Parts: sequence; structure tokens; C-alpha cells
Amino acid sequence: MLDSHNLVIKGIKKASGATSNWWPCSGGYTEIFYNTKTGEVWTVDQVSFGQSTYTVYDDPSVIKVTNTEVKMTMQEIADAIYLAVCKRNADEIYWAACRREAEKWNDKQNFQIG
Repeated sequence: MLDSHNLVIKGIKKASGATSNWWPCSGGYTEIFYNTKTGEVWTVDQVSFGQSTYTVYDDPSVIKVTNTEVKMTMQEIADAIYLAVCKRNADEIYWAACRREAEKWNDKQNFQIG
């Protein structure tokens, strides 16, 4: 039974099937993405030594889960999605706290932040 960590995850079977064991030194790898609003997961294959080619989405609800050069099970992908979502949430909480502290400091100093 798949443990989705209470996340909606759609398309995980297809994503797992799209991962593969890339040949060593081929430069090939698979990017895995997750949309936090829709729950969709998908993959993008890349061939780039050093993994210097990558996909960028102009949608804040899309997060990069991981790059993989090996076959991943549905559970491994679900676990990776959970960790990526946790990291995203932790980053948002951290930066919100930093912003609040900066605003407090600026109020005392009578500076404005952009």
C-alpha cells in the first residue's frame, strides 16, 4: 500500500514508470516535479553532463522534487515529494520570520524595505 503522507498525488504510477536506470556516463537523468495545488506529478528526461540542463516552471505551485539517474518506485517518489513539500514549507516559514524581524528592525530604525 502506497503511503502518500496525506498528500494528493496524481500520476505517480506513470512517473515511476518513466524513471529508468540511465547508462553510466550517458549524462542522462530524469527530473521529477510536483504541483502542490493539483497534486500532479510528472517527469522530464534530460541529457546533460553535470546536470546543467534543467526545466524551470513559472508557477510557484510547481516544485522540483529531485533528479534521478536510477529507477524509482512509487513509494520512493511519494517519499521524495513529501520531503520536497516539507522543505518548501520550512523555507516559506523561515523567510516569513526573517521578513517580520526585518520589519521590526526597520520600524525601529525608520527605514523602508522594498
